Amino acid sequence: FDTWAPEFKKRLEDVIRLLEQGDEESLNKAKHDVNELVVKRLSRLPLAPHAFLSPMEINIDNEASPYTRLIVISEDTPAFLYTLSNALSLQRVSIKHVKIRTINRRIEDEIDIVDSRERKIEDPGMLDQIRLSVLLTKQFTYFLGNAPDPYSALNRFEYIVSEIVRAPTTGKWLDLLSNPYTLQNLAKLLGTSDFLWEDFIRVQYEALLPLLKPHIQKKRFSAPMETLPRRLTEALAVAHTFEKKKRRLNEFKDREIFLIDLDHILNPDVDFDDLSKQLTHLAENVVRAATEMVYEHLAERFGRPMSVAGLEARYAVFGLGKLGGADLGYASDIELLFVYSDKGQTDGEKSITNTEFFELLVRETAQAIEAKREGIFQVDLRLRPHGNAGPLACSLERFCKYYGPGGPAHSYERLALVRLRAIAGDRDLGAQLERIRDEIVYLSKTIDLKELRELREKQFREKASGRRINAKFSPGGLVDIEYDVQILQVMYGKDIPDLRTPRMRDALRALAKAGVLAPNESAQLLGAYNFLRKLVNGMRMLRGSAKDLDLPDFDSDEFEHLARRIGYRMEGGLGPAQKLRIDIETNMAIVRAFVERHFGRESLPDPETGTVVDLVVSDTVPEDIRNRILSSYGFKDTSLAYRNLRSLAKHDLTGKTFIQLVALAFDILSRTPDPDMALNNWERFIYSLPSPEFHYKLYLSQPMRLEILLSIFSGSQFMADTLIRNPGFLDWLTVPENLHKTRSRKDLEDELRMSLESSLSHKVWLNRVRRIRRREILRIGTRDLYLKIPVGVVTLELSQLAEAIIQVCLEGVWKRLVEKKPEFEEFQDKFCVMALGKLGGRELNYSSDIDFVAVCDPGDWGFELAHRLATVMEHLRSDLSKHTEQGYLFRVDLRLRPYGESGELVSTIPGILKYYRDHALLWEIQAALKMRPVAGNLKIGLELMDKLRPIIMKRRPREAIVQSIEKMRKAAIEKSEKALGGATVDVKSGEGGVRDIEFLVQGLQLIYGADYPELMEGNTVKAIKLLENLSILPSDVASTLVEDYYFLRKIEHYLQILEDRQIHALPRDKDQLNALAKRVLGIDSNAAKFMGEVEKCLTRVRKMYVTYLLGVIGLD
Repeated sequence: FDTWAPEFKKRLEDVIRLLEQGDEESLNKAKHDVNELVVKRLSRLPLAPHAFLSPMEINIDNEASPYTRLIVISEDTPAFLYTLSNALSLQRVSIKHVKIRTINRRIEDEIDIVDSRERKIEDPGMLDQIRLSVLLTKQFTYFLGNAPDPYSALNRFEYIVSEIVRAPTTGKWLDLLSNPYTLQNLAKLLGTSDFLWEDFIRVQYEALLPLLKPHIQKKRFSAPMETLPRRLTEALAVAHTFEKKKRRLNEFKDREIFLIDLDHILNPDVDFDDLSKQLTHLAENVVRAATEMVYEHLAERFGRPMSVAGLEARYAVFGLGKLGGADLGYASDIELLFVYSDKGQTDGEKSITNTEFFELLVRETAQAIEAKREGIFQVDLRLRPHGNAGPLACSLERFCKYYGPGGPAHSYERLALVRLRAIAGDRDLGAQLERIRDEIVYLSKTIDLKELRELREKQFREKASGRRINAKFSPGGLVDIEYDVQILQVMYGKDIPDLRTPRMRDALRALAKAGVLAPNESAQLLGAYNFLRKLVNGMRMLRGSAKDLDLPDFDSDEFEHLARRIGYRMEGGLGPAQKLRIDIETNMAIVRAFVERHFGRESLPDPETGTVVDLVVSDTVPEDIRNRILSSYGFKDTSLAYRNLRSLAKHDLTGKTFIQLVALAFDILSRTPDPDMALNNWERFIYSLPSPEFHYKLYLSQPMRLEILLSIFSGSQFMADTLIRNPGFLDWLTVPENLHKTRSRKDLEDELRMSLESSLSHKVWLNRVRRIRRREILRIGTRDLYLKIPVGVVTLELSQLAEAIIQVCLEGVWKRLVEKKPEFEEFQDKFCVMALGKLGGRELNYSSDIDFVAVCDPGDWGFELAHRLATVMEHLRSDLSKHTEQGYLFRVDLRLRPYGESGELVSTIPGILKYYRDHALLWEIQAALKMRPVAGNLKIGLELMDKLRPIIMKRRPREAIVQSIEKMRKAAIEKSEKALGGATVDVKSGEGGVRDIEFLVQGLQLIYGADYPELMEGNTVKAIKLLENLSILPSDVASTLVEDYYFLRKIEHYLQILEDRQIHALPRDKDQLNALAKRVLGIDSNAAKFMGEVEKCLTRVRKMYVTYLLGVIGLD
């Protein structure tokens, strides 16, 4: 609760603030934000599509109240009330009252509604419409996790439903819209693209919905590629005029694009490569048909273009860019180059020159292929000679002069010819021009690399130099891999004919085959290329634009939508956005490393760019850039961090897993209090594992395991050392029931007893119990550091662990003694261990001493029994404090027993009662407030407490109590200040520290104990609550005391857990203080803020100590 409550409060306040603003934009934003939260939660539930679709009955009562009452009966399902109320709000009705009734999993809710005029809804048709719409929308909501943009999907679904429920043919849609698989696909489709919605789905939903039914049987929406030419020919054959042919061509094209997109969106078997092949095939056929259609239309008007030899002039159409590379994506331009063979005249009555004819051919072909939106299958002719300033059609002669040696073409224009591929027109001319291209590009030195680099830098400055990453133009983006692979093709293509290919994937394979790229490098680059193409395609589909390729902020809803659109889903604790971010950083770093490896880092448009992934995939990143990258993640010792990183990377033998993991790991590390310490410990841990690579894969599939691991490594060196020595503890630790539940004392004792009984020797037992304690401290510490459980729970669990260990160790002592001296068996029920101090109050720190005394019921044995049982205490103390190879259990302090170090190890009950009645000093009486039985025969201890309570709580002079306490406090403060030299703060013994709170509370317990015996309570917080309930402390003071006590104890915990040492002074080192600040107050804190909070706390505590303790006798 302490972890998620502040975040929930902030989100709730943000939504309420939007609602209070009241304008339409704010209301929609509030709906959108809440919907996103619900969808993210639903997407984490591993349920089958039909799991949510339980029957729902909606009855309507218009008699029982001034409102229309909906009585909803159904099985309870996740977010039921949200989905139901959401469906009602989309019907433009207002909810006035809600009565919720849930019995087991069955709900019977009553919802009072009115129309937009605040009136009861009585029209039967409207009520039926509401009933049906609510039912469908409520069911649909459960599938919004499949939608890239859930809020848009919900609004669009409601539009479709509102149209259907008003239609006379409503019935025929109900079965389809009630099918979970239909709803699942529809959610994905409606939330994918504004363009698809506006241009296709909204106006054609009646035609679309039946298409979803065959898809349930895994059929494709689009027809096989090989049928496309025939179907296109048939579509055009029914049109008998040029204008009708154009219209039919574009209708065919648009429908094919839509069906191809549907396959890609809804069919998991259709990957981006399939999409690309289908779109390329469609584009080639559309261009071919459009060109032939326009050619015949122009020939009818002007005749056919002829050459001087009386032969018909030939022409060829070439694809460039993505079309030439047979790699079209959604919203890719159709980049074309038209080349004709000969100059001359047409042979018609209205004769024109061939140049004019082919100019018209290009212009009208481009006009015939209509783009529904800018960049969606839009013809681009800018890659022709002289660009926009040159003629639309290029003669063969002009092509050779422009691109050939000595021609005016820029190097980037010649490089673009690598992707040139004939797609229409005369095949012989197309093949001829491709051979000429090979001569120009591969066999002549016509490309200047310096010029290409200058262009790349210009692109970067103009299109990607802002704060956001551009998927195409930022360093490591799509352009870098395309340009540089093409450059390698040009460099080596003269001697390696296989490199003379327009297809990127074929080029990468050929480069690997030729040895230019290492096999692993080629595979990585192919993966990076496919990823970046998929990323760009997803962005274009989501935005309906070919131009805006700046990535959304990683923490934005749009980025989450993009991740879902590309196909990422919640898996193994990693959300879609996290997975996409990892892949972006990984693949762009791979591309940067490729460029650096083959052309030098200065070839990147911004050599300063880089992330931690660059440091793994490249070992030549300059030191200054390396240090800047690591510093950005919060590392102080960047040299050590780099060595740690490279060491971790070398354990990944395949070179694949850690590259992906490192982006996730360093994102987690950047949010830890001490990244340097965490990374160094992680490296040490990996060296202790038999199969580091297996663990890397495990962390990638279970990122929360990695979060737990790094939180331990950043929070406690002691816990890190424990885990490094015992790596198997991690598997046990991450079992949910071990991590998320408080282990009872009985559960701990049962495990310890099993270990005791199975130990073959005393030595084995001592090591086993120490190992169990270390493991349990690791578990409790992880709950503290990672789950942020309350301080009171931490102290309770540490105390219960200590109690269980003392009890079972005592049982082990008795067992050994009875084996040697059977007469000891009858003494077991006469012995009890009484805790004092932190253990007595159930308030143990990680490194607290344990204070206890032993008592016995002497019976007929008298004092002799106490003397004989001293050996039990000696053995118990030894078992608890002795050092073995597994360390020690506890530092045991027996000095609080009667007469201190000179007293007997075991006291009889009469003897201890007499001591406290007649001899104990006031500070000993004060210490006895925390006494309680923890091991042995607890009944004896409880009986002792009943007899001891009147002695401890008897009325004493206030002045004596306060003066005794103040004397101890002054001595402790002076001792602390002398030891620390005033250079730092002691949060335990210094002014305003924990001791001020404890002694204030204990002083009031002693002062008022005679009147209120129930004040004999060893736990400080419980005692404060008692003092508040008895009106001895004002409520606001009591609350502040509890908050400050927990704050100071939390500081104590994090100081002690760091190295398992009794430390109460804040560190002097600024970096250490910063780390402590982040552990205590959160990752966004720092030393200055932390010290400000500490000073305010100490001042408050001291003031309360003075006011409510010293003030009672006028010492303030």
